[in-house]
Amino acid sequence: MNLDKIVCECLQVTNGDIKSAVENGASTLEEIREATGATDGCGACADEVQHVLDYFTAERDN
Repeated sequence: MNLDKIVCECLQVTNGDIKSAVENGASTLEEIREATGATDGCGACADEVQHVLDYFTAERDN
């Protein structure tokens, strides 16, 4: 996964930012929002952020 890809355009949150948040214990969309601000703008990225969250959570838990 490209860690530099921007997932949340409003706040310029990248896949890497989400990965870091997951590595620091985030495991829900709300925790990602608190850690990175993702989905806090227009919210259009929520599905993509959830997908990235699920990917990195599964990676962490394996």
